[in-house]
Amino acid sequence: MARILSVDPVSRIEGHLKIETEIDSGVVTRARVAGNMYRGFERMLLGRHPVDSARIAQRICGVCHEVHGVSSVMALEEIYKVTPPENGLVLRDMILGLHIVTDHLLHFYNLCLPDYADLSVAATYSGSDTRLKEIAGWIRNSGTGFIGGAAEGDYIKDKDAVYRLTLHYFEALKIRSEAASGLALLGGKVPFIHALLPGGITTEITADTLMKYYHVLEKTADFVNNSFLPDALEIARRYPQYFKIGETYNAFYAHSSFKNAKGASLFNAGVIINGERKNFDYSKVKELLNASFYDNSGKPDENKKGAYSWIKAPRYEGFPLEVGPVARFAVNNDAGFKSLLGRFGSSGVTSSTMSRILARAYESVRLCNYLFERSEDFRLDEPTIRPVDLQAPITGQGVGFSVAARGALVHHITADKGKVTDYKMIVPSTWNFGPAADGRAGVVEKAITGTPVRFGGEGGSVEVGRVVRSFDPCTACSVH
Repeated sequence: MARILSVDPVSRIEGHLKIETEIDSGVVTRARVAGNMYRGFERMLLGRHPVDSARIAQRICGVCHEVHGVSSVMALEEIYKVTPPENGLVLRDMILGLHIVTDHLLHFYNLCLPDYADLSVAATYSGSDTRLKEIAGWIRNSGTGFIGGAAEGDYIKDKDAVYRLTLHYFEALKIRSEAASGLALLGGKVPFIHALLPGGITTEITADTLMKYYHVLEKTADFVNNSFLPDALEIARRYPQYFKIGETYNAFYAHSSFKNAKGASLFNAGVIINGERKNFDYSKVKELLNASFYDNSGKPDENKKGAYSWIKAPRYEGFPLEVGPVARFAVNNDAGFKSLLGRFGSSGVTSSTMSRILARAYESVRLCNYLFERSEDFRLDEPTIRPVDLQAPITGQGVGFSVAARGALVHHITADKGKVTDYKMIVPSTWNFGPAADGRAGVVEKAITGTPVRFGGEGGSVEVGRVVRSFDPCTACSVH
């Protein structure tokens, strides 16, 4: 007989997400994913000067703030008909790239790793490493279980592995903090950078600024290469079954991003549906509202019959598409990532719980390498911005096709005489966590269905949690 297992809210994510699963004979047979709050950022921007969006849109999220600022500014630049000088584009890449790497670190160590390793075992440490002794003492004296035991499961418990992973858990926090100082050097402050404006970056950049950023990047890259990627590979070796769990429709979508001075992009744009690669066409994107708490005009309707989520359901030619690092590598047919997956028996870039985890680690390596090269394009004696009249009563439409850690990001601004008349955001977690529509389950709903469940109780199912958190859910963004 089928049983219902609900987790509300799902822990260790940004925002309030509810997962409801129907389990029969130890397998998830049906899943519903719901965003459980409404925020209204698109509506609160109406009537404001369009340039305000470069500041306000960053407040959509407490984790991925800069990415919204970049996408919003790209849309504004279309309306102003201005292109930043090369220095402005270099700095934008240096901010966006380093931010995405730190986002991936947060996802793996602080949000995802506790699903695989019982970090509370670190309390047993009695060796001579002063860092681990301090952590062990804190766990013992604080009375907290330190994440372990949240749900019954098959966690890593061998001490050497847990000690190493726990140490990296805390080192990742330190690296993120130091990287944030590097981002603040370029953006004026973090979070919610101030220097980002249509036309470029306003920060005065000196040789000392660049050296400090480079030093932060070196430390971040060292951690990514020597801890993050090896740790992700170890999790993959210990849990190979998750290459067969968490598969979506294997339909993907990605934007072009990180274009260097020679015009070459680190990631190219594209769509893959039914194995066919297509050029991306924005006019084919529709947000469906069948199961979302909005009326046909897009206004909130909390009493809508049949609705179960505040997240809309984006579709491309009617298809639900997965976005994120795996999508970027699938669209680009990335040889390096294919080779990495090949170590585990995969013949191509396919969707799975573990491929999403490995993709973030691999992408962090790629981004750090790109940022080292990109920073050399900066010219100290050249401008970083082409200023525009920030109070001009501008009219027009602009679309910012950008990128976030979780996938392709769109900000679409319509302005009339200096006032925003329509503001639309289509964010990565909307694509991944949107509900069912027109007979097709949402991307994560599809990924959860078929998951074998051995452990499940009041704390939730660790197996379902692993699938859900592999997408790095950001519900605050998706219910913008």
